[in-house]
Amino acid sequence: MKYYLLEADDDPSTGSEIESRDLPRNETAKALIFDITAQQSSATAATRVNLAAQIDQIRIGAAESNRVSEVDGEDLDAFNVLNGNEVSFDSSAADNARVSLGYVYPFDPFCLSPEVDFNQPFGISGNVARKVEIAYAADGSNIDDKRVAIGIVTSPTATSGYVAFHRDAYTVANGVNNFTDIPQPGKLLGVFNFETTSAADVTSDGVHRTGQTIQEQAITINRKDVLGHIYPTTAAAMSGNYTANLTDTGYSFWNLGFTNKVGGLGVPSGSSEIPQNMEIRTKGGSSADATRVYAVTLNTNV
Repeated sequence: MKYYLLEADDDPSTGSEIESRDLPRNETAKALIFDITAQQSSATAATRVNLAAQIDQIRIGAAESNRVSEVDGEDLDAFNVLNGNEVSFDSSAADNARVSLGYVYPFDPFCLSPEVDFNQPFGISGNVARKVEIAYAADGSNIDDKRVAIGIVTSPTATSGYVAFHRDAYTVANGVNNFTDIPQPGKLLGVFNFETTSAADVTSDGVHRTGQTIQEQAITINRKDVLGHIYPTTAAAMSGNYTANLTDTGYSFWNLGFTNKVGGLGVPSGSSEIPQNMEIRTKGGSSADATRVYAVTLNTNV
């Protein structure tokens, strides 16, 4: 195993920009670690989401035709928190004080929580993706002079698959189903959501399910439910939705075997893999606002 800096304190411009870095060619990358530091630009303390969103997106495979995964920075921070990696956020209300936050992109699902296991046979090889692309946001509210260090953990052993985020961002329509593709091959590890209007945001009398961004979700094959339906709050009840370090109550993770300790990961179970026409069905609510739905998969095309 190797553990080193892929990038030592990159200094992006104050505006938005896109940069890319090479992934190792002859090893298996198991995780990328994003270590973000900045300075306060006023006496008003920056928030966790202010710093998390300084990385607008992380894309694996720089060319659009070769992109195998993409996730927003603030969403990746929430995904870390929901899966037990609650990295502390260092902030201050003093002008020019240092603020910092970190989060992990886990190519190996066992390289995320404090119970890291580097011996699992997962990660991404140079045969799949040669680059990671980082889209930086412009300096945000109460933040300037950001720096980003990128750590990487690699292994010389072969891989059986890697974690990929398949992002579907859209505006819901009340009572209308949206279908998010679950790409082959591999396993579906879970469904990760952001709702603009979560259950905690609903204030209308008598409205329990219909008022939030997502009413319900199910896994379908040929547009027929095969798993679910469930509510986002049902998924959240198993994934710590209201933890103190979560930036928004609109996040939830429907965990379908992300880090099973016995047997295979994800669904379908056993030796079966994601079939054709497998999708996530998301029924929109009356808030009719923005959502992001991610199919989180273990891609076995290695």
